[in-house]
Amino acid sequence: MTITAQVAEQITADIKKFGDDVKTLNDNTQRELKAMRDEIDASGKKFDPLVTEKLDKYAASIETKHLALEKGLQAVNDNVEKVEAVLKRPGVAGGWAGEEAVADAKAAFEFAKAKLIARGDLKPNTVVEGDVESYSAYAKAFAPYMRARSDAAMPAEFQAAMQTGSDPDGGYLVPKTVSSRIIKKIYETSNLRALATVETIGGKELEIPRDEGEFGYGGWVGETTAPSETTTSQLGVSKIFAHEMFAEPRVTQNMLEDAGLDIEAWVANKVGEKMGRIEATAFFTGTGVNQPRGLLTYGNGTANGTIEQVISGGATSITSDALYNLVFQLKDYYTQNANFLMKRTTVREVMKLKDGQNNYLWQMGDIKGGQPATILGFPVNRCEDMPTIAASSLSVAFGDFKAAYTIVDRLGLTLLRDNLTAKPYVKFYNRRRVGGDVVNFEAVKLMVTSAS
Repeated sequence: MTITAQVAEQITADIKKFGDDVKTLNDNTQRELKAMRDEIDASGKKFDPLVTEKLDKYAASIETKHLALEKGLQAVNDNVEKVEAVLKRPGVAGGWAGEEAVADAKAAFEFAKAKLIARGDLKPNTVVEGDVESYSAYAKAFAPYMRARSDAAMPAEFQAAMQTGSDPDGGYLVPKTVSSRIIKKIYETSNLRALATVETIGGKELEIPRDEGEFGYGGWVGETTAPSETTTSQLGVSKIFAHEMFAEPRVTQNMLEDAGLDIEAWVANKVGEKMGRIEATAFFTGTGVNQPRGLLTYGNGTANGTIEQVISGGATSITSDALYNLVFQLKDYYTQNANFLMKRTTVREVMKLKDGQNNYLWQMGDIKGGQPATILGFPVNRCEDMPTIAASSLSVAFGDFKAAYTIVDRLGLTLLRDNLTAKPYVKFYNRRRVGGDVVNFEAVKLMVTSAS
């Protein structure tokens, strides 16, 4: 028998003996209290010296028994401390070792108690026995089950525990090794919304009048020359529709109740982040059919409905001369609020470019002062929805995006929580209505990766 087993058996015997002693003390106390009440009733509540002496003896007897009770409790506490000390010793042969093992024993006890509660079998006199080996096997099988969400991933002997959960309504018995913190996978995205014009609308679309030309000029005339009619500018209109996007994840009611973290908040955050990324991508590459029209989807040109493209100077690379050409192709009016947009890997390549005096074009920003990095004096914004540098790719955008692109918000992210139509699942139906399109085509220029 191991040292741990010996100590465990000893404390078990002590606790049993102490329980028997407590029962005996309690029985004796009850008898003496009954005798005291009988004496009081018999005396008609008129105490003589003899009765008073008896009462004093009863009180002293009760006090003595309570002192014995306190000593017994102290003895039990001393034995518990002995057990914990032994369990924490490293290298105890055949027994548990270290604080982690003590934590496992406590977790196994709580695990066994939770199963009893779930089955309705936990009574005041129920003995709870925590089996560390069974608990460890369950904890080991829990993670594959959660990833696969299939009973095939959980041994049959544990499936009942997975399904009965920690209360009669069901759920999961989450092992102590499952943290309430989730390590999140990071998805890179773009923030054109921060640079563009954003308008909130009350209908299904936004109409923006557009001046598409200029008035004609009749020339210089003499004092008596009769003027002739001149042409007027043409007006157009840009329409931006609020398109609808949705997501409907489903979660069991049991998992919402019993998981070791706030599943409902986690679902809401994940849906919000996902919709944000999908929206951001659409602002660059959306087709305009049931979704926003993307900045990169227009043809090359200088007329309305086209965006001018400046060649990069290399078949699969960007040259420093091309960046100068891109900047100076934009009208001065728009350069006052102009920004560069490019992917992180494109930024890496651009940082290596130098001018004719071997000076880097890239200028590091002042992080503490909130100043961004710049190229040729213009801020650089990383947008992961911009293409990588490749043949014929539009890898760099430059312009006044507040003038060039407009985003419309009809409805923010709304949630319909439905726990009735797909029982035992709860449906989280999320909707969002948003649109976006280019409204000023001369306010932005694109760089196309091409040698000529």
